[in-house]
Amino acid sequence: MNTARDYDGFIALLNDRRRKLGLPMTAVNDLAGLPGGYANKILLGTHRKGRCSAIGPESMAKLLKALGIEIQIVPAPPGIDVSGGGIRSYTHLLSARGKRGAAEWMRKTTPTQRREWARKAAKARWKK
Repeated sequence: MNTARDYDGFIALLNDRRRKLGLPMTAVNDLAGLPGGYANKILLGTHRKGRCSAIGPESMAKLLKALGIEIQIVPAPPGIDVSGGGIRSYTHLLSARGKRGAAEWMRKTTPTQRREWARKAAKARWKK
C-alpha cells in the first residue's frame, strides 16, 4: 500500500499507477470519460508551480475508476505531526492568487488604460 501525505504526493501516486499499467494520458482520458488533455492538466506538473487544474469530485471518481484504485483513509502513525502547522487556508491561497493576478494586470496595462476603464465603470454604475 502506498501513502501520500499531501496533494502532490497523491498526484505522484496516481502517476505511478498510470505508469505501472502502461497507460498513456490519452488512454486515461478515454477510460475515465474525460475530455482530451484533461488528465495531462491534472497529473503533470506540481500544484505550486503551475499545475493547470486540480482534481474535483467528479474527475477524481472517474480517474480512480480508470486506474483501478480506491482511496482508504488511515490514521497517521505515531510521531507524524498532524497539528496542521504550515497548512494555509484556501482563502489565503485565493488571496495570493488574486494579488498575483492584480500585479500582472498592472504590469500589462498603462495608467491611461486603467483610468479610462475606471471612468467607464463609474459611468455604468451611476446610470443604474
